[in-house]
Order: sequence, then structure tokens, then C-alpha cells
Amino acid sequence: MANSKEKALKIMDKNDTGILATISGNKPVARYMSFHSEGLTLYTVTDKRTEKVEDIEQNPNVFVLLGHEEGLINKDYVEIEGVVSTTENQEVIDKSWNDYMDERYESKQDPNILVLKIEPKKVTVKNKKGSESEDVSL
Repeated sequence: MANSKEKALKIMDKNDTGILATISGNKPVARYMSFHSEGLTLYTVTDKRTEKVEDIEQNPNVFVLLGHEEGLINKDYVEIEGVVSTTENQEVIDKSWNDYMDERYESKQDPNILVLKIEPKKVTVKNKKGSESEDVSL
């Protein structure tokens, strides 16, 4: 049986769409995002002018859920508590880009593009029905 870090990496590699939760004021706000992972670190492209960027400027702590799909309760998933930093590095934008972004931005050089880099502080692999979990050693 794979260890918890290997399980987490496998789930993160197979699932590029997840939920990103930020804090707006003192309340959580969640939205679907597309993620690119390098190890346990996640990257996601966003627009500088979004409310999530304002939320992160006020509180860089976020929560990400990856691997759970509607109607599929028999599937392991990952919960990630992390801290966000931002970058406009073109190489990072290129690695994080996907087809959906072609519809949203004129090009990869759009001046409003920002990449959120999520450094994990806690990663947990949840089992198929959520009744068991394994913390990942960081």
C-alpha cells in the first residue's frame, strides 16, 4: 500500500480541478479553480482584479480540496491547508496554463494574469467515504 505522500501526489497529479477557499472578511468563500502541481505545491492562474486576490492580500491562508467529484463518493481525495504567494513569472504562467484560459485571456502575456502559488502547511488524504484520513509528512 502506498504511503500517504505517494497517495496525495497521485491524487493531485490526476485531478487538476478543485475547490479553493479563501477568507473574505471573517467568512469563507469557495470557488472552483484549475490547478497545476509540482510536488505538494499547487499553482493556479487567476485575474489580478478578482475578489480572491483581494481576500489573499488580506489573509494568505487558503484551503484546497482536490479529487472529489460529484456523484463519486467512492474515491480518495486530498485536503490542503496552505499559504499563498503570487507571481507573474512567465515560466510559471506557461506551466500553469490550460485550454480554459485561452477563452478567458487574450494571451499568456495578458497583463492581468497572476499565478497563485500555494505552499502546503498541512496535507490530508481522505479515504473513499471520508471516515478515515492520513496526514502527509511535509
